[in-house]
Amino acid sequence: MEVHKNTTALNRFSIVLALLALNFLAIFFLAEKPMSKLIRISNIEFFFSLGQTLPLFIAIISLFGSYWFLTAHSFASIKNRAIRQLIPNIVLPSITVLIFGLMLMETSKGLSWWAIMAVGLVSYSVIIYSEYKVLNPDLSSNTIFSILLISLAHALFMALVIALRGSVSRIFLLIPAIILSAAFVSYRTIIFRSDGKLKSYWVIIAILITTQFAVALYYLFLSPSQYGLILTCILFLSNALITRIGKGDKSKLFFEPLVMSLFIVLIMFLSKWI
Repeated sequence: MEVHKNTTALNRFSIVLALLALNFLAIFFLAEKPMSKLIRISNIEFFFSLGQTLPLFIAIISLFGSYWFLTAHSFASIKNRAIRQLIPNIVLPSITVLIFGLMLMETSKGLSWWAIMAVGLVSYSVIIYSEYKVLNPDLSSNTIFSILLISLAHALFMALVIALRGSVSRIFLLIPAIILSAAFVSYRTIIFRSDGKLKSYWVIIAILITTQFAVALYYLFLSPSQYGLILTCILFLSNALITRIGKGDKSKLFFEPLVMSLFIVLIMFLSKWI
């Protein structure tokens, strides 16, 4: 039975990965300047083309494909888990696909384009495999898979914040996006670090701390990269401290904040010389 489950999961994974690769290739064959239509909404004008929706379409495919793949896990099938219970496991892979799809849309056709596509497919494979492994309730939360998912979630949060800070000039548009993404990252991180013993107010506290800093840092003269790096470190530290205090583990409480603070200072110092 276990061999059958592994074969089913492998078959589904190969189908989903092949489908994503084919859809990424569709971006390669898009025209450099696709036909677009001017749309007016009140006093706002913008150009829209069907090609712009392609990364979102690929992300939706990965969303359903990831769910289909994860349901091949023995625990998911035994418990007959509904899609809402697997949402935390399928969001991160889909966001990864969306980000790489947007990157491919902006990259000129050449070797760099193929390299980004390859990295995107490998990243999706690593993340979805990790999500598959952490479905096992007998697996310890302090495994390489959970650590990898926590790291990648914060890395994607930083990439999203940097992109938003560089393209969005209005704070009332920036902050809601940061709140939603921080909520997901905090939820996943605290779930792993607390062995599933999540208290909802822990996530709310982490969101409030991150939002306060997001607003304050917005008015400082920081580049998008510096803004994203500092905010990601604040989110990481908030999740770590809240989880430790909530569990009553106060040993080496200030070790992570000290290391992360030194890391920020070092990166910002080196960035001035690169």
